Amino acid sequence: MYKVIWFDDEHEKLQTIKDEALLNDVQFVGFSNSKEGTPELRANYMEYDAVILDGLFFKTKEHKGTDIDNSAFGEVAKLLGELKAQNKIIPWFIYSGQPSFVKNKNSFVELFKDETFAKGKVFDKSKDQDFIELIQEIKREADKNPERIIKMKNAEVFSIFEEGILGFDVENQLMSLFKKHTYLNSAELKALLTNIRSIQESIFLKLEGIKVLPKGLTFNQKNSHLSGNKSYESKWKATSPEYQTSEIENLQKWIYLTSGTYIHHLEQAHYTGEVISNYAVKSMFYGLLELLLWFKKTYKENI
Repeated sequence: MYKVIWFDDEHEKLQTIKDEALLNDVQFVGFSNSKEGTPELRANYMEYDAVILDGLFFKTKEHKGTDIDNSAFGEVAKLLGELKAQNKIIPWFIYSGQPSFVKNKNSFVELFKDETFAKGKVFDKSKDQDFIELIQEIKREADKNPERIIKMKNAEVFSIFEEGILGFDVENQLMSLFKKHTYLNSAELKALLTNIRSIQESIFLKLEGIKVLPKGLTFNQKNSHLSGNKSYESKWKATSPEYQTSEIENLQKWIYLTSGTYIHHLEQAHYTGEVISNYAVKSMFYGLLELLLWFKKTYKENI
């Protein structure tokens, strides 16, 4: 499913367009005004595959009727330019019913439109063929996005975020690991290990939230609890529910202890030359993906 943020003052009346888009695997998330839509776009730009702008729409939710002009369009276009300057590039298209945008040459559109996407074409709401072409362009541009490619190739892992089990910040951390899970220097190594360890901690926090884990435990206590609190006294038999296998238990320990050792002793390692290799870093990354799959299953079985 492709997700698009749609700025249109009449989007609530245009349910047929939203429904038709859904039939083509595109979800339109509508905003009638720039004041509400731009903070959403700024904060969650990674969640959207494209942006659609009507020619004229409201600046605030209080505006009604004919209380529209170019300024709201300009605010969103400006934000898109700011994101682009930060290398956060989102395809955006103009889909309008106003004659001044689709039939006549509009100086405002000429100033802001991005020729990179659909060659700057303004799509006409009154033409069915334009809607078909718009959907095709959204998909074509979105499929070039390296982050979407990563998500598509690792759909099972990223479904954790789509389903809201883990949040946007954790998704950002994981995406950065997918893009780069090897290091060239100690600063990069520390950043990688910190992200890995942080995601593991996010898993523990979520399990505390659904009472699979009690709060206030040390790592060893958490790992033991998830494995059923086995001990010598119980002849290594589980004395509480088992949430993880021995393989996952060992994986938890490997990731936690190895990342922790090198996060806290990188300065010493700089002088001794005893630094973890990229082979081990990559193995922890792939081990983390396995933990995420285990976590998703465990979470859904216990909520």
